[in-house]
Amino acid sequence: MEFVGPWLILPFFVLLVLGVPVAFCLGFSVLIFFFFSGTTIPTVIVFTEMYDGVAIGALLAFPLFILTGELLTRAEITEKLVELSNSLVGWMKGGLGHVNIVTSMFFAGISGSAIADTASIGPILIPAMVREKFPKAFSAAVTAASSIVGPVIPPSIPIIIVGAQLDISIGGLFAAGIVPGILLGLALMAVNYVICARNGYGEIHPFAGVPAAARATGAAVPALLIPVILLGGILSGVFTPGEAGAVAAAYTVLVGVFYYRTLNLTRLGMALASAARVVGSVMIILACAVIFSRILAFYQIPKELLDFLVSITENRIVLILLIVVLFLFVGMFMDAVVNMIILGPLLMPLFVQGLGFHPIQFGMFLMVGLLLGLVTPPLGLCLFIAAPIARETLDRTALAVLPFLLAEIVILLLIAFVPDVTMHVPRLLEFS
Repeated sequence: MEFVGPWLILPFFVLLVLGVPVAFCLGFSVLIFFFFSGTTIPTVIVFTEMYDGVAIGALLAFPLFILTGELLTRAEITEKLVELSNSLVGWMKGGLGHVNIVTSMFFAGISGSAIADTASIGPILIPAMVREKFPKAFSAAVTAASSIVGPVIPPSIPIIIVGAQLDISIGGLFAAGIVPGILLGLALMAVNYVICARNGYGEIHPFAGVPAAARATGAAVPALLIPVILLGGILSGVFTPGEAGAVAAAYTVLVGVFYYRTLNLTRLGMALASAARVVGSVMIILACAVIFSRILAFYQIPKELLDFLVSITENRIVLILLIVVLFLFVGMFMDAVVNMIILGPLLMPLFVQGLGFHPIQFGMFLMVGLLLGLVTPPLGLCLFIAAPIARETLDRTALAVLPFLLAEIVILLLIAFVPDVTMHVPRLLEFS
């Protein structure tokens, strides 16, 4: 720690507090470390490790999944999913809240991005909820909380990144995300129902009938086929994750152009440009985070962290609860993907070798735990996106999200303490 503490970790947090973008916090702190710490690690390692960190075949799927999500938004396919969700659950108490959550579950299996979920669904459903007498803060909170279902239900961008960086089967992680993703959605719907029933939020609409539901389903079928094609191809071994991303993007273009007829050259260009910006920024973060984590590993910080945690307590339950608190804390300050890359290699030995987690279970626990940081008050990134859409203050939105966050923490603890929640489906599919 005499090398890493003052010359790597301290500069990183100082730059972070000063408001420097995370990618540059990571990069500058690495440069400070190499120039001033007196390390014996050759400087050329910076460039080779950064390159090797992003030159992973499985990461080819990442830009293609980003592009698929952009195409869905530009082609207005998200609205078809909203209409389907409304026909299925809009008649229940707390109707549009349920619609928000179910739409996130549908959109989850297509885009796999929490931020994309909030940014795409929020402008559609938050104003609609406000018009139906839902409080602004509550509307924003439901949208933000349900958005993290996106990266859990496969296919998922964070799953691809976690699997590639930690050398865990991506197909196995996809299979492991099915049950937790559904449980997260159901838990959020239960909280939404209780709050709306107690406070009289929203308007109650009669069930539109089976014909209306059938029409909405028919309109949304082409979009709903995307996760079916992807999961079927990946889990059966027909596609690699990269090939699946290419199939998803190509299929979305065909559906948008020829079926819905809402995707033209202008919108296609906008989707490509937006996807390029997102991928470029994330790849810079990935490359810098990889070398940051490699330095920590070289100086055996994982072992020191393990020794420190064990010195606090050897109780398995208490250790896991401490890590959950750590996830919520760091998630308030840094992007979930950055945290996954930095904390994944640090914590994997503790959980797999020390606490007996299967690597797939650990990957899912790591991902869900860090995603909760996106909605953890007061600095969760999805809260920052949802609150302005609702024209509500961040503090009121943060207060309204707490019951939903508590429900999500309960599901996270189920993932940690009940292995079958994540491992049952992978075992059935022979991934473990």
